[in-house]
Amino acid sequence: MNIKTVAKYLIITFAVTYVCWWGVALLVAYTDFVYGDALPTVIYIIGNFGPAVAALFCIGRRDFFHRLKEFLFSYQKHGILIFLLFVVLIALTVGLSSMEWNPQMSALNFTVTLLGSTFLYGGEEELGWRGILQPTLSKKITFPLASLACGAIWALWHLPLWFIEGHPNQSMPFWVQAVLGIFLCFWLGILYERSRSLPLCTLFHGFVNVLLSSFILKLNWILITGILLTTAVAIAFWLLDIKQAKNVQNRSPDRETEI
Repeated sequence: MNIKTVAKYLIITFAVTYVCWWGVALLVAYTDFVYGDALPTVIYIIGNFGPAVAALFCIGRRDFFHRLKEFLFSYQKHGILIFLLFVVLIALTVGLSSMEWNPQMSALNFTVTLLGSTFLYGGEEELGWRGILQPTLSKKITFPLASLACGAIWALWHLPLWFIEGHPNQSMPFWVQAVLGIFLCFWLGILYERSRSLPLCTLFHGFVNVLLSSFILKLNWILITGILLTTAVAIAFWLLDIKQAKNVQNRSPDRETEI
């Protein structure tokens, strides 16, 4: 995949999502519909699938179903371990910084919300962001810069939500969402690089979303420290991967000489 693929992906992603989400914003603003009604909800959910739809168009037509299978179900050994590590770090960060559970989030609501966050409004985005955009950018620029770029684009993609009256995202300033999105791209980027598993990225994205809904989010030193610590762990994995790649490169000539 190349930069042309990235351009194609972004055009389709923003076209699908912006048409739907700006449409919902206008529908709620100028009709009797409110956010949460059936029609706005259906249009909104369709918009959520912009990144996934774009990813399917970017896989390529040749051996499409074989490539789709690899795209969706690839997995590298020990991927589940780093997934669990990030789950624990983020759960501790949000939980300890808040210490206040959302009273509306029962065990049943948590399960239902997790499923929705994973498959309908959050996790399904990973088919595009981690499946197409971030890995392609990482081949052209360093991983931190690719994460930063992906996070900035991801934040811009969410912008219409602050214009849909009644949408939950309006409970926090846009800049807070943007900053959290950039950090999330670091974590998800490393999770994908280490696991090559889009399902794990999808589940982790959904888990973060439901976690932020389960606790009353509070900006304090515990939250900031936890976010920075998790990001430091992600960067440490990236540096370790670079070191391992260099070691493999350094050993290659010796192996060729022995042969």
